[in-house]
Amino acid sequence: MKHALPLLTLMTAIALSSMSPAMAQTYLTDVLKPTEKHKAYLSSTKAKSTWDEDQLLMISNIYKSNGGFRLVGGQHGLIGENDHGYITYNLKGQYATLSFWLAPRLTASEQGNPKNKSILTVWADGVRIYDKPVFASDPPRFVTLDVEGVNELKFKCAVGELDIAVTKVQLWKSGVAVVKPKIAPAYPAGKVKLVEQMVPYYTTSYVHPITTKKDEFSMNATEPSINMARHTFNNGLQFTAEQQLLGERQDYSYFWLNKQYDKISFIVGPRDNQSSNTSAWLVIYGDNNKILYEGVVKQTDLPRQEVVSVAGQDRVCFSCELRTTTFLGTITFGAVEIYAHPKGDMSVPKVGLANINKEKVQQLKSPCSLMTNILPYSVRGVAKASNTLFTGESSYITFSMGGEKFSEGIILTSGTTLFDDNIDAYATFDLAEEFDYVSFAAGTLTQHRVLDDDRLRVYADNQLILDTLIRCTAPNTYFTLPLNKCRSLRFAKPGTGKSKQSYIGIGDIALYRGEPTKHRLFYHELPDFPDEVDLIDLCERPYFHYVGRYLSTITNFDFNDCFKRGGSQRDFFQMKDGSKIYKGVMLEANVPLPMEDITLTDAITYMLVGAGSAIGGSDVSAYTGVTAGGGLTGDMMAMRLMNANTHGQASVAAFNPYGEYEQLTFSIANKAEYWDDVDMVTNLGKRKDHHFKLYVMADQRFVKVIEVYNTMEPKTFTIPIYKCRQLMFWLEPEEVRSGQFVLYDMTLSKEPYTGPAMEPFHADRQTAASTQTADKGQKKANKAPKKELTEEEKAAKRERARKVGSAFLDALNSILDTK
Repeated sequence: MKHALPLLTLMTAIALSSMSPAMAQTYLTDVLKPTEKHKAYLSSTKAKSTWDEDQLLMISNIYKSNGGFRLVGGQHGLIGENDHGYITYNLKGQYATLSFWLAPRLTASEQGNPKNKSILTVWADGVRIYDKPVFASDPPRFVTLDVEGVNELKFKCAVGELDIAVTKVQLWKSGVAVVKPKIAPAYPAGKVKLVEQMVPYYTTSYVHPITTKKDEFSMNATEPSINMARHTFNNGLQFTAEQQLLGERQDYSYFWLNKQYDKISFIVGPRDNQSSNTSAWLVIYGDNNKILYEGVVKQTDLPRQEVVSVAGQDRVCFSCELRTTTFLGTITFGAVEIYAHPKGDMSVPKVGLANINKEKVQQLKSPCSLMTNILPYSVRGVAKASNTLFTGESSYITFSMGGEKFSEGIILTSGTTLFDDNIDAYATFDLAEEFDYVSFAAGTLTQHRVLDDDRLRVYADNQLILDTLIRCTAPNTYFTLPLNKCRSLRFAKPGTGKSKQSYIGIGDIALYRGEPTKHRLFYHELPDFPDEVDLIDLCERPYFHYVGRYLSTITNFDFNDCFKRGGSQRDFFQMKDGSKIYKGVMLEANVPLPMEDITLTDAITYMLVGAGSAIGGSDVSAYTGVTAGGGLTGDMMAMRLMNANTHGQASVAAFNPYGEYEQLTFSIANKAEYWDDVDMVTNLGKRKDHHFKLYVMADQRFVKVIEVYNTMEPKTFTIPIYKCRQLMFWLEPEEVRSGQFVLYDMTLSKEPYTGPAMEPFHADRQTAASTQTADKGQKKANKAPKKELTEEEKAAKRERARKVGSAFLDALNSILDTK
C-alpha cells in the first residue's frame, strides 16, 4: 500500500492535466500557423497592450482584442476592387468546434455610411459553413461552428470594402462545452451612463459625442458640453440636422447593449439657439432597424425626459433626421444624461418636461429682473441675438424705445430675406414654474424709421396671454400679466411680411411670486431738467422721425438732411429765403411711388402714364390710436399714417420731454416748395398752393392744429404740453406731396401755460371728413347750374390744355437730357 499512494497521485495528476483549459480549447493563432494567407494580419494573444496594427485588433472602433486576424476588404478601383483578404489553416481533424467574435474593422474614411458592408465566408474542406454580411454599424457578434474532423479551414472576405475583424478564435475538443470569452469592458453593476462609461462603437461624423474623454474618440470630433435651456450638460450626444442642396442625410451613433439592459433614459432638447425655424426627428432603432422611439425636436422646445424599452436588444442606434426647415436651415440638439438601466432598476426617471433649472431659479428673490437672471434659450429675428439681448451690465449698454434708454430687455426684429418672406421674431425663457406675474414696458425701437405697426404676443406655456398692437407712433405701454407658474415664457412678434418692418422693444421685465409689488430693480439715467431748455438739446433727437422720401434717389437729400443737431456751422437747413437753420427737424408729407428707391426716369414714366398718387397704396397701411380734444378732454379717434383716399404718407416727429415741462415755444418755416406739375396741367397752368394740417399732440391728445403751405411766412407758437412724455408733430398727408417744413427754436419751459385756450376737437376725424364731403355735395347741389360751353369754347379750352401739356413735356425732356 505504501507504493500504491504515489501511483494513484500520479495518475490523478495526469487525468487533471488532460482536462485543463489548455488541452480543452486553444487559440488558433497561438498553436497553428496559416498554410496560406493574403492581406490577412495576425493578432496573437500575446500582443502588446499598446496599439500595433499587426498584433492588436480594434473591433468596431472601440473594443480592443487579440487572438485573431484582420481580413482586408476589396480596395477601390477596377483592378483592386476584388482583391480581398483570406487566411487558411490545417486543423488535421483534431477539433470539434470553432468559436470566434466577428465585427467590422473600420478606418476613419469608412465611418460615413453605416450600410457599408463586407461578407465573411468560412470554408471547411471546401464546403461553405458560414456566409454572413458584416455591416459597418454591426456590434461584435459571437459565432460557433461545427468543425468535427475538418482538415482545411479557410476564412475569406468575399465581397465588400470593409475590413473584417475575427478575434478570440478558439478551437474546442469534442465533448467540451464552449465558453464565450469577454471582449467588452467591464461595466459597473446597475445603470450605466452611455458615452461616459459605455462608449458608442460607431458614430458618423455629424454626431459629436459630448465628453472630456477625447482619447476614446480619436476618429470623431467631440464637444466638451452643450447648453440646453441655459443649462450646461457635459455628457451625451450632439446632433446637427441641416438641409442639403442634394439628397438627404441621416446621422447615427450606435451602442452595444449586449442584451443586458431593460430601458434607456435620456434628456433631449435643442441647443440654445438663434432659431431658423428648423425641426428634426430623433429616432432610436433597435435590432433589425426596429423603431423603438420617435420624437420631434423644435428650436423652441424645453428639454424633456424620455424613457425607452430596450429589453432583448443587442444594440441601439440614436439617429438624427431633418424634419422641417426654411431654406438651408439647421438645428443642433442634444440627447444627454443617457443611462442604460438593468431590469428592476428603481432609478428610472419619469417621462415629461425636465425641470433642469428648478433649483437655480428657486434661489432668485421676488421681484427679480428677468434678463439679469434668466436668459432666453431660443431667439429668432433678423438681427443677431447678441445685438438684441440686454442684461443690465451697464447703463452705457442700452437700447432706446419711446425716447427712453433701457439697459435690461430684448428687441424683437422681424423682417424678410431673399429666401424667407417673413422671419418672425421671438425670445423664449425657462421660468421653472416659479413665478406668478410678469411686468414690462413695450414700444417701438427708437430711430428705426419705419412707418409701420405690428403685434406683440406673449405666451405662457404656449397659451396666449397677450395679443396687442404696438403702434410705431405711440408712447411706451406698460403691462402686468399673470403667468400661473408657467415653465416657458415667450415674447413674440409675428411680422408683417413687408420688406421694412418696425422693431419692438421689451424693457424692464420683472418677475413676481404672488401679487406684483413696487420695486426699484431698474436704473434709468436721466438728463438734467433746467427750468427752460431747448427740446433737441434735452432729447438729442426725435425718437421717432419719419419722412417718406428719405431713401429715394429722385430727391436731393437723404435722411440726415431731415434733422440738424446743432453745434456745427457746416451742417444746416438751407431755407428758401437764403437763411440757415442749424438746429431743427424737417417734415414732408409724401405721395409714394411703387418703389422707394427708383430712378428719375421711372418717376417721370409713372407721372406720364397718370399713375401719380394712385400707386404705392400697399406700402403702408398702419394706424395709430390718438385721443382727440382740446386740452385734456376729447374723444378717441384714429389718425391714419396713410390717407386712405390719396395714399399719401404722413410725416411724423416725436420727442420725450420726460414729463417735466408745461409748455413749448417753437417756430415753423417752409424750407422748399413743392408744386405738382400734373396739377398745373389739370388746372390749365395755374399753380395750386395746397394747404396741409400740422397736428401737435401731447401724450396722444391734440393741443394745436397749424395750417402750413408753400407760400407761408415763418410763424412762432407757444402751446401747452401738460408735462407730457410724448410730444408729437404730425403732418397730415393730402393728395399731393407737401413742401418741406422745418420746426426750429423749440424751447421747453416749466412755467404754467397762460396763453389762450386751445380750440377743442369734438368730432371723430373720419366723421368730420364725411360731413365735409356731404356739405360740399349740398353746396354743389345748391349752386346754379354751370353754363354749357359752345363747341368753339370747348375747342379753345382743349387747345390751351394742349399747349400747357406740350410745354410740360418739353420741360421733362429737358430734365432727362440733363441726366
